[in-house]
Amino acid sequence: MTNAGTGPYNGSLLLVNSGRGPLPPNLVLVDPANPQNATVILDNFFGRQFNSLHNAKIHPTSGNIFFTDVAYGWLNHFRPLPLLPNQLYRFDPNSGSVRAVADGFVLPNGLAFSQDGSTVFVSDSGMAGGFIGNNQTGPATIYAFDVDPQTESFGNKRVFSYIDGGVPHGLQLDTAGNLYAGTGDGVEVWNSQGTLIGKFFLGSSSSEMLFIGNGRLIILAETKIYMVSLAAEGLDVDYPQGSSSVSEDPSGC
Repeated sequence: MTNAGTGPYNGSLLLVNSGRGPLPPNLVLVDPANPQNATVILDNFFGRQFNSLHNAKIHPTSGNIFFTDVAYGWLNHFRPLPLLPNQLYRFDPNSGSVRAVADGFVLPNGLAFSQDGSTVFVSDSGMAGGFIGNNQTGPATIYAFDVDPQTESFGNKRVFSYIDGGVPHGLQLDTAGNLYAGTGDGVEVWNSQGTLIGKFFLGSSSSEMLFIGNGRLIILAETKIYMVSLAAEGLDVDYPQGSSSVSEDPSGC
């Protein structure tokens, strides 16, 4: 079951699949010109299936793939009991190396890198518990981390924002450094200092949004898709940067 995507990555789309039943979660590269040509590039952590891969972004300078793995599949009855902690991973497609880079989350969800890759934002939707029900004391928080330029490990964790309605989902950045997050009542926007500067009220939650160029933002809500025109442009998230031929601005979901 595909949950997210980003890229293009070296000309291919990177899809994030959450798995279903015994079928493992995985990262898949798809040729947009020949979409039946799909290649699984990762589907386990040293023999253990991931829980439910949820979101991914490509580091803007190294090209390594960072992704969240979270037990949403088990919480929503389509995956077995988790075999791994809910955490973030880095995958190097060139070497095949995969390692955890950050843990201590309840339900890590979306992520987004700054333009130079030195900062990463991660949302934790731990307040939402699937069939278990909501835990109002759980995190509904976006954290910021420094990214080590050599090891790409995450450090200096700090709270960027606590959501006032629902939980944070997918994250995107614009070229001015503003952070966008899907939340319980739409999409919220903060400046680089973490000050809330705007909201798109939709009357429902939003799981993701993406810039498509020329000041256009596509918002994915529960049962509707919106397009917003605004004075902002999304970061170039393809790799290598500037190589996109799939769309004007294929921001990762």
